[in-house]
Amino acid sequence: MGSIVVVGGSGFVGRRVTAALLDAGQIVTAPAHADFDIAREDASALAGKLAGAEIVVNCAGLVRDSRVENLTGVNAEGARRLGLACAQAGVKRLVHISALGAGAGDSTRFQRSKGEGERALSDIEGVRVVIVRPSLVLGAGGATGDFFSALSALPIPPRLAEGNWRLQPLHVLELAELVVRLALDPDPPASVDAVGPRPITTDELTTNLRAWLELKAMPALTMPRAILNVYAWANEIVEMGPGDRDLLDLLERGNVGDPAGVTAALGRAPLSLAESLKRRPATIADLWRARLYFLHPLLRLTLALLWLGTGLVSFGLYPPTEFFVMLGELGLTGATAQVALFGAAAVNCGLGFLLLVNWRPVLVAQGMLLTLILFSAAALLLPHEYWLTPFAPILKNAPIAVALLTLIGMERPNRQAGPASAPVSAKAYVEPAARAG
Repeated sequence: MGSIVVVGGSGFVGRRVTAALLDAGQIVTAPAHADFDIAREDASALAGKLAGAEIVVNCAGLVRDSRVENLTGVNAEGARRLGLACAQAGVKRLVHISALGAGAGDSTRFQRSKGEGERALSDIEGVRVVIVRPSLVLGAGGATGDFFSALSALPIPPRLAEGNWRLQPLHVLELAELVVRLALDPDPPASVDAVGPRPITTDELTTNLRAWLELKAMPALTMPRAILNVYAWANEIVEMGPGDRDLLDLLERGNVGDPAGVTAALGRAPLSLAESLKRRPATIADLWRARLYFLHPLLRLTLALLWLGTGLVSFGLYPPTEFFVMLGELGLTGATAQVALFGAAAVNCGLGFLLLVNWRPVLVAQGMLLTLILFSAAALLLPHEYWLTPFAPILKNAPIAVALLTLIGMERPNRQAGPASAPVSAKAYVEPAARAG
């Protein structure tokens, strides 16, 4: 059998699918996003990179527009390009992960883009296409799972509307096993609804996740749809997780399906969410992730505003003469003092703005940490009356430095997967990076 290519093999689902294929003894290639980009490369270029592959699994997809990619480009046009590339390269089977309820005429952009991708693949000749339509996919490290875990870990967990919205989640490890079975099955079905054994409510989801995190049950705070809409609108601006208006619409109308296809493919009924979570007990890292989930963007925001405010104050909101007196204590006077004051103010404003828009936050936070160290060192050279005050301005820099280090530590690394031309077996596999293809 030829090799299996996992497109999007560096993403949340793709990593689990790749690992499951390797456990099944397959030779797998998981190209890096930069080496195999279905949103930008044409079908011919992609086909050249699929030479020798017998099966392709497409785990690449977006749930919302990003700054460099959009739903149509990846979920619809990307699927079409990949299907054409498979046909040109002689690939026998394409297992494509779509979404439960996907439809080209759907009211939500995500479901609509997924539906357009399915329709494009239906026109591809010479390739057997298997469509997998998951409901909510949960598991540690996934955007949706982390988001709902964070909601569940709040001191008073929110009840979404009346708490009776219905969904049918499937754990990511169950989904990965299903995809492997469909990829290797000699006669797979054309499509499978990848859902759990039964529908559950959003209240039950919260209960299961709190139990997994080993948190005691707490009364929920009902969040009417109007308030949820405001949160979703704000979230689309600050990007604090997948809780946008599309997700609310999907949850409100219900996202459930028939588990018969999963049962047939696995040879057993799918595990319930509670059973799946028990197989992978939560660690203290999972609890920290859940509790810090909403604090992470707030930490970034407050640090950005602190640097912006400091820069603006230095530009004249605080009398410049007071600054020039302090700079004079350091031997800086005249034009030199002005360059030092306004140059430092410009640096602070620049760093604050870059962090506010979330541009390379690790690099920006490192720059902030460097300026903090330099400013603190300079301040210590001032006479003691400038820094030995009841408000201890120099000592306050210590917790700010720790906050910057915390922000740096919480950011996801921007790693790259190995080259697309390097198929690996279970003995030689190195897990690729955490980015979708």
